Amino acid sequence: MNNKSEPLSTHSTARIHEIDIIRGLALWGILVVNMALFSFPALYMDQSAFWDGNLDQWSIKLIHFFGEGKFISVFSFLFGLGFTIFMKGAQVKTSQPKKLFSRRLFILLIIGLIHGYFIWYGDVLLFYSFLGFLLMFFWNSKPQRLLSWAFYLLIIPVILFIIGGLLFENAFYAENADLVNIKKELALTAIQRYQSGDLSLIFRQNLQDLMQTRLGYLSIVPQIFAMFLLGAYAGVRKIFDNLKEHESFIRNVQIGALIIGLPICVASILYLDQPVTTFSYNFMQVVGTYIAGPTLGIFYICSALLLLRNENWKKILKPFSALGRMAATNYLLQSILCLFLFSGVGFALYSKVSPTLTLLMSLFIIVFQLLISNLWLKYFKYGPVEWLWRYLTYKNFSK
Repeated sequence: MNNKSEPLSTHSTARIHEIDIIRGLALWGILVVNMALFSFPALYMDQSAFWDGNLDQWSIKLIHFFGEGKFISVFSFLFGLGFTIFMKGAQVKTSQPKKLFSRRLFILLIIGLIHGYFIWYGDVLLFYSFLGFLLMFFWNSKPQRLLSWAFYLLIIPVILFIIGGLLFENAFYAENADLVNIKKELALTAIQRYQSGDLSLIFRQNLQDLMQTRLGYLSIVPQIFAMFLLGAYAGVRKIFDNLKEHESFIRNVQIGALIIGLPICVASILYLDQPVTTFSYNFMQVVGTYIAGPTLGIFYICSALLLLRNENWKKILKPFSALGRMAATNYLLQSILCLFLFSGVGFALYSKVSPTLTLLMSLFIIVFQLLISNLWLKYFKYGPVEWLWRYLTYKNFSK
């Protein structure tokens, strides 16, 4: 496979390595969070109720504190930023930049469908592709419009949740005994099927979980799209084009994001042990999703950018650049590796590995991916999935 070709290139010769490094770090964070879904029926059963050891309880809370909602926010921000970079390059090369981006999204949609239906139900690429089509309506929008829409998308769901909670009180959060029993049965069924070596049973369970997950993802669509818009805002403002010039702005945003996000994140952790039927528990989780997740995701981005101003840190984190350049390949590879590790197709470790051990396993997986990504890019310009995605996007495209 020769993937060094440059058909209708929209990339500048000077790649922004900071973006690749941040994307690579975000991939690690996403893997850490996803391990709960790879290894356990977390859709139907609370991990903290199953793994009640002190070390595992702390692992669950640490993952929630540092990971939940933050890394998907970072990844979504980078998608929005990548949209503006792609479109600016496409404008130079073709009179139909939106058509070219639409083709790119359609290929992503196909990849997402294959990934979600046949490998792992937690796929997010399908949602990214759908929302990407919506993002095109904001092409050429002024920065203030992008900021306003992002703000409304994050704050309105919180307001609606408060109104719903006050109007319907406890009935709004009530979980009856029948539903609890049904969830227990669903969890046991998932354990049995994933631990089996029967591909048809694994496929059926994955399909069932896929339908469940789609409903869950709908609830975070405003969060994901808001981060798309904030990434597009950074692209329109050309913040990543001249990081030194924007250093003061980045530092101010970093401090502001921490001031807003940290107290909410701490409070949401403290309320994790509260009954799930209480207003306070649900309110803190919603605020954590729509406010703490995005703001701390932005804090992570700003912190990484400032850290990368230091040459020593830049050298230390440089290997993550290859991970980020091959983001699509590595995202899919994580699912394939975890399918082999946790299902009966491989080691059948599903529900047998504690949160603390899955945390360690994620470290080994990411080190493995760092090694193969850096090795691959010594010989090829793109990862295999990136090359295929690019080839199908530009194939037979008329300027």
